[in-house]
Amino acid sequence: GSELADRPEVWELEAYYIAQAVANYILTYSPEKVILWGGVMHQEQLFELVREKVRDLLGGYVHHSMVEEHIADYIVPPALGENPGILGAISLGIQAKKN
Repeated sequence: GSELADRPEVWELEAYYIAQAVANYILTYSPEKVILWGGVMHQEQLFELVREKVRDLLGGYVHHSMVEEHIADYIVPPALGENPGILGAISLGIQAKKN
């Protein structure tokens, strides 16, 4: 990915593929939020491209403010930084221990 950072056509195509998956998840599961991470998502320009393409793919089919007006708050990177998987698991374990 780092070698392709200056090739916008690569990221347009990658964003389209990711947006197809996200649009399918939205239509299938109606998630409260979509959190994208992994190596390729370190290319920060992808988030806006993915959001735009998700809107295009949904074509107005989903009428919800999070998709129509607040998509930047709907499709997001993880709030836990670079190790969201393990930090999320630890957080869930701590919450379970408290209950």
